[in-house]
Amino acid sequence: MKTRLLTTSAALLGITLATAGGAFAQCTEIGMLTWEGYVDDAWVKPFEEETGITVKRTYVGSNDEYMAKLAAGGGDYDVVTIVSSLAGRAIGAGFVEPLDAAQLPHLEQIFEGFRDLDFLHKDDKLYGAPTFWGTTPVTVNADVIPEGEDFGILFDPKYAGRIGMWEDVTTIADVASYLGYDNLWTLSDEQLEEVKKKMIEQKSLVRTYWSQAGEAIELFASGEIVASNSWNYITQALREQGMNVREFVPENPVGWLDSNFVVKGSDCAAEAHAFIDHLIAPKTQGQIAEATGYTVTNPESREFMDEAVWEQLYMDEGPDLLERIEFWQDIPRRGRYLEVWNEVKAARQ
Repeated sequence: MKTRLLTTSAALLGITLATAGGAFAQCTEIGMLTWEGYVDDAWVKPFEEETGITVKRTYVGSNDEYMAKLAAGGGDYDVVTIVSSLAGRAIGAGFVEPLDAAQLPHLEQIFEGFRDLDFLHKDDKLYGAPTFWGTTPVTVNADVIPEGEDFGILFDPKYAGRIGMWEDVTTIADVASYLGYDNLWTLSDEQLEEVKKKMIEQKSLVRTYWSQAGEAIELFASGEIVASNSWNYITQALREQGMNVREFVPENPVGWLDSNFVVKGSDCAAEAHAFIDHLIAPKTQGQIAEATGYTVTNPESREFMDEAVWEQLYMDEGPDLLERIEFWQDIPRRGRYLEVWNEVKAARQ
């Protein structure tokens, strides 16, 4: 249960917490539903110490788990992190409520393109504060593949038996983008057949389909694979191990965006806004980028980030990438996509 302290006036990180009745109220605890690693003590503790508000964290193991927990009743949560592919569904289901921009002073610092994304809006109201994002780049062993920035590397017979592929339905979108399709989340049966054909042709080159980041890191480190569609986190982890790896973003990249939302009906909406604003503040964004390897949304974070990290995370390219990137979105025929994926894995080569 959350405890509330009633006072005649209160300030939270410079934001007045006023109730509709004109009194002021402050929660001493807020609940957050998120991924492990997204709310590290390094940037949560300063918020807690400054405000006296404890952030109680509940972690999920999959994106689908978010929706199940919210559907069961979001009373335990005030803030929730939702990926781009589920944002529209969460908004449409009434799990989250519109943000009050007046309580988010750092929102104006975020790359404008993020604030304008359709899947974060309904009826001209913004629901999610974009916080961190990334592409699904291609990671390669630079000792084996010193040059080349084409997704086609993953289909090159020179690397037969040493290619990895992420075992996720979004890999279908990666391959569809490579084939030139722009309707990645609404592919027709004919288009899905073309993607399936291409992926089955590739199977003789694939060492394995990996599902967890740790698995991919091990495969690269052992030399079992030399190239894979990947995550920025994987590339960074390999560099930290001393491996000579590089990554590149395809011409038409597929990517994800995680945003923070206020849970519908939260009794601590003002405090939830304050914590969300803390997460998109420059200093916190710099800490998140350096700790997680995820690209962040506030370019003012540069002064709090090592220059090498800034460059590795494509921060200078942010506006340009936003023009080209296809963020994960809800897949209306997700069941059919999964059928295709299973058919690829079951096919013999």
